Amino acid sequence: MTEPLVSICIPTYNGESFLKECLDSCVSQTFDDYEIIICDDGSQDATIKITEQYAKSNNKIRFFKNEKNLGLVANWNKCIEYAKGKWIKFVFQDDYITQNCLQKFVDSIEPSVHLLVSARNFILPENPPANFVNYYTNEVRTLENTNQNKSNLFSAQLISKIAVQNICLNFIGEPSLTFFKKELVKEVGFFNDDLKQICDLEFTLRVASKHGLKYVPEKICAFRIHNNSTTSTNVENKYFELHYIEPLMFSWFLNFSPSFIVFRSHLNAFEKLKLKLYFKTKAYQAQRVNLIDKRDYFLFRSDTTKFKEIYQSKNGNIIVWLFSLLRR
Repeated sequence: MTEPLVSICIPTYNGESFLKECLDSCVSQTFDDYEIIICDDGSQDATIKITEQYAKSNNKIRFFKNEKNLGLVANWNKCIEYAKGKWIKFVFQDDYITQNCLQKFVDSIEPSVHLLVSARNFILPENPPANFVNYYTNEVRTLENTNQNKSNLFSAQLISKIAVQNICLNFIGEPSLTFFKKELVKEVGFFNDDLKQICDLEFTLRVASKHGLKYVPEKICAFRIHNNSTTSTNVENKYFELHYIEPLMFSWFLNFSPSFIVFRSHLNAFEKLKLKLYFKTKAYQAQRVNLIDKRDYFLFRSDTTKFKEIYQSKNGNIIVWLFSLLRR
């Protein structure tokens, strides 16, 4: 049996609410050369029952259950490991894709393209507040509003410079919007589980700062926003980690990780300085809040000891302190 061109990867965990809509969108594609990989991370609701029902009636579905709960990012990576396709298309359990989604992505493939990203299509809950609608409609950073690029091809250098202009903001898009070559993980590695919220940005930026990306300006993938989503849960329950640890860790990778050597080579002296100042500021802020509030002490200690640059920068200096005041 020949390997499929595309693997749709659906990592699941207690996703019964929207899973049928997600699976219906995946099994009804106009493009036919694909498989569906579903990897469950220990669901306690009806997720497994729903998935098994679909798997019995559709031979494109391959269903796997982890022996123990691996966590969000590790389950993403497990999906990629199981995938046999040349291209990976993530679709999260809350999301869905249009019937022509795979066909649109496949038609957009070019020899030099390793990563494709579709236009964002946020699915908001019913009767959302006005400020909520305004943020997702006008304020969230996207490939469309971060740069006046007239081409749908974004070079590695351009992506790197946009990233410095929008540090820690996911202007590229969520995994459900992406379409990338599986062989990339051999070159740049899998998703990084040191990060919990912007792990998707770290991965796509790792790829795009080397190879660039192609933008597909059509809303063929839908990303759902709701109160029980991982994003909403993190915002509500992991304030310190989200506002201090994540930016600190992410900026550490940009400044010091060997995985971002090519990224840094695209930057000028001012952009490199901006990254360093951002990192030092976040290290100082995290240390200050940790000392005052004693918030997530062990989490902060584990990060400061794991990365020596964080430990060296956490006490800050007067320049960093002034810079942090200007950012308030």
